[in-house]
Amino acid sequence: MVYLHDISKFQSKTFGKLLTPSEAADKLAVSAQTLAHWRVRGSGPEFVHLSARCVRYPEISLESWLAERLQASMAENPVG
Repeated sequence: MVYLHDISKFQSKTFGKLLTPSEAADKLAVSAQTLAHWRVRGSGPEFVHLSARCVRYPEISLESWLAERLQASMAENPVG
């Protein structure tokens, strides 16, 4: 059994490590508040909603979200 206070140490073969919003924000070099805005708009990386007040980001979601945005030039597909 995995308790919520242990969830940041949880490893899954499917998701990899589950990161807190602060940890995910650090990896993406954005603020945790930016991630919160992206969650509301549905424009950020996929996340797991464990409870009403507990959100986690699978590492694999961050990696695939970044890979989808990898560009060689601004002419390819400008964001925004």
